[in-house]
Amino acid sequence: MSVGYLRMLAVCLLCATIAACSNMPAAPTDTVCVDVSPAPLPPSQPLQASRIEKLMLDYDDLGKLPVTELGDAYQKASQDYSQTASDSSRLRLAMLLALPDTPFHDTTAALNLLNNWPKDEGTSPSALHGFTRLLSTLLMQQQRSGNAFNDLEKKLKEEQKRAEILQSKIDAIKDMEKNPINGNKPQ
Repeated sequence: MSVGYLRMLAVCLLCATIAACSNMPAAPTDTVCVDVSPAPLPPSQPLQASRIEKLMLDYDDLGKLPVTELGDAYQKASQDYSQTASDSSRLRLAMLLALPDTPFHDTTAALNLLNNWPKDEGTSPSALHGFTRLLSTLLMQQQRSGNAFNDLEKKLKEEQKRAEILQSKIDAIKDMEKNPINGNKPQ
């Protein structure tokens, strides 16, 4: 998955939030407004980032790494997943596999990790599961686009061969017109 997809998703979420806020009725001008903003958290309770936020920050950091360091991150994620098989390690490995232009890029393997997510009947759907479905959908679309591109590239090569064959036939006809075989040579 490219960074462009994620940025587009972030922009869509931001636009949806702004649109939702713009539909709120304005306060009447003749009433007294009371500040009902939430009280700030005490300094002893820092805000905790959600699992998805941590994964997205991690993904953002991965996008800034050189390819050699990405290979190390991939090896570590692979080991973490094989040892723990946790949701976070599974998702991190899938995101690494989805990174374009890397030696370990494998959309099919990433989709297998996401589509074969363990089903816990007792747990309710979490944001992490929703995110995996979103990522899976984007990867499937990327895979379909890649397949369509490969098909078009194959058809283009076939048409180029066909054009070369036709051009060689045209050149042969031109040569026959310049040099007639029937013996009508000038004397």
